[in-house]
Amino acid sequence: MFGMRLALIHRPTGAIQTFPRPTAWRTCLREVQFVDPATDALPPNEPVLHDADAYALLLEIVCGLRSPLIGETEVQAQFKAFMATLDPAADGWLRRLGERVLADAKSIRHQHLQGFGSHSYGWLAARWVHGDRVALVGTGALAQQVLNHLAAGLAVDVWGRRLDRRLTPTGDVRTVRHCLIAEAGAPDKDAGSQDAGSPVSRSTTTVVVAAPVGEHDLNAVVGHYRQVTRAIDLRAVDQQTAIDPAIPLVSLSTLLAEGATASVATASVPAEAAAEVRRRARAFASREELRPFGWDDLCA
Repeated sequence: MFGMRLALIHRPTGAIQTFPRPTAWRTCLREVQFVDPATDALPPNEPVLHDADAYALLLEIVCGLRSPLIGETEVQAQFKAFMATLDPAADGWLRRLGERVLADAKSIRHQHLQGFGSHSYGWLAARWVHGDRVALVGTGALAQQVLNHLAAGLAVDVWGRRLDRRLTPTGDVRTVRHCLIAEAGAPDKDAGSQDAGSPVSRSTTTVVVAAPVGEHDLNAVVGHYRQVTRAIDLRAVDQQTAIDPAIPLVSLSTLLAEGATASVATASVPAEAAAEVRRRARAFASREELRPFGWDDLCA
């Protein structure tokens, strides 16, 4: 892809067709597919954004200007995580592009988005927690956001695939216990299914799904507790698997609908921020036109 100009396809999650060697950034709400129009066989009538338009869209997304909660920061963390997965040899051009996007986003947020994004998906999810214990599935940035906003006095079980990936307790959460998903179905002295007098059994528990997890593993975690009063599913629509239908479910779409009513979400995007995005996109395209040696020169 050396020497190509910036081109991308933007679609809701799960709507983009795959390419021979896809390079895609995926969030809960959208996919951004970086393509080479010269070599990728694009689906008919697939809209492709180029150069300044493509850069402006990417910058708007990373700044949180395209999010239901204007100015939220989780999407920026997701973009950083995506950049970390790229192959430095094969995708060096995209890593350098990402560094420029992140630098521009940081500047725009500092100048024009102070006070926006104070609400987060973690904050919205925490508002729906019911009971005195939370079973939090996931150990990534989204799970940490949920943990950061949980009320004082709660006991939290963090379920992950490895015990070396741990969340950092904050605030007044009473206890945090890290558990292995692979052992969810195994006998446990604290498991509600094993001992009717155990702390877990006596607890009313909310299950919060903050990472992709298969149906078998998720149901094993849910089955670990006797009194599950609610499940909060933060997974994207195409990642969702069945949860016991007897358990009241709060979906991501429910949280986004709630977020849309929050003052920080309904506030207009600052005109200055939108104008600065366009200015930086034009600067990106102009720099591209002046650089005859391709991406390595462009993003240096």
